[in-house]
Amino acid sequence: MNNIQLAHGSGGQAMQQLINSLFMEAFANPWLAEQEDQARLELAQLTAEGDRLAFSTDSYVIDPLFFPGGNIGKLAICGTANDVAVSGAIPAISPAALSLKKGCRWRR
Repeated sequence: MNNIQLAHGSGGQAMQQLINSLFMEAFANPWLAEQEDQARLELAQLTAEGDRLAFSTDSYVIDPLFFPGGNIGKLAICGTANDVAVSGAIPAISPAALSLKKGCRWRR
């Protein structure tokens, strides 16, 4: 399959193929390498320093994807960073939330 299909969101073999082919290399990190549906972060260091974890993610579905003065990627990252910043936290790492349109080409 060269295009996104409904099967890619089913949690089955097609979804695993998409994750391995598209995301594992692009977003390579120890948490993603575990291929879990969640991440377990060691918070002992934060607690020892008196810090807490602030977490937010936003995703948007818009048409068109690009518009005068911006695009969906900028909108999502600015929204997420703003949500964290207004709580008084410092945005350091951004999660990825993806909404993929059926039929979207993902292989060249």
